[in-house]
Amino acid sequence: MPKPSLRDAIVDAAVAEFHRHGYSGAGVAGIAAAAGAPKGSFYNHFRSKADLAVAAADRFVAGNRAEMLDDPAVPRALDRVTGHFAFLGSRLESTGVEHGCLLGNLAADTAVDEPVVAAHLDGVFGGWAARLTDLVRTAQAEGDVDEALDPALTADLLVAMWEGVALRAKVHGDGTAARRQLDEGVRRLLGVR
Repeated sequence: MPKPSLRDAIVDAAVAEFHRHGYSGAGVAGIAAAAGAPKGSFYNHFRSKADLAVAAADRFVAGNRAEMLDDPAVPRALDRVTGHFAFLGSRLESTGVEHGCLLGNLAADTAVDEPVVAAHLDGVFGGWAARLTDLVRTAQAEGDVDEALDPALTADLLVAMWEGVALRAKVHGDGTAARRQLDEGVRRLLGVR
C-alpha cells in the first residue's frame, strides 16, 4: 500500500483539528504540526486555510458512506435512507458526539467570514438533499412513504434534522439520545410508523 502523500496527511489532520476546535480555533501551524509537516509546506498544497477547509469537508463527506443511498443490494429506497442515517448516527458516536458534525461546525464558523467555504458547504448540503429527494420519490412510488409529502422539502428537513441532532449532541454529549432522536426523526419526517 502506498504511503499517504503529505497533502493527504494535512487534509486528515485538518479534518481532526477542525472537528475538535472549529475553523476559527484550528490554525495552519497546528494542522501542519499534527500532520508532521513543516508549516511552510502547507502552502505548497493549499492557497489558504479556506481551501484546506473545503478539502477537509470533502474528505469528511467521503467518510459518510453516501454510496449507501444508491446501494442496489438494498432494494427498498426507504431502507437505504434509514440505513444511511443510522450509519451517520453511529459515526457521530464513534467520532465523539461532543464534536458534532464537521460540516455543520464549518458552516456555522464560516458562513459570514469565509464565503468560499460557506458556498462549498451549501453545495454539499444541496447535493445530499437532491439525492434524498430522489429516494423519497422512489419510496413514495414503492408505497413506503406518504405520497402527500413534498419530496424536496422532506429531503431538506432530513438534512436540517441531522445537523440539529448533531448540534444538540455537542451540548448534551449523549450518543444514545442522539441516535434515538435521529431514528425517530427520520421515521416521522418520512411518515413511517
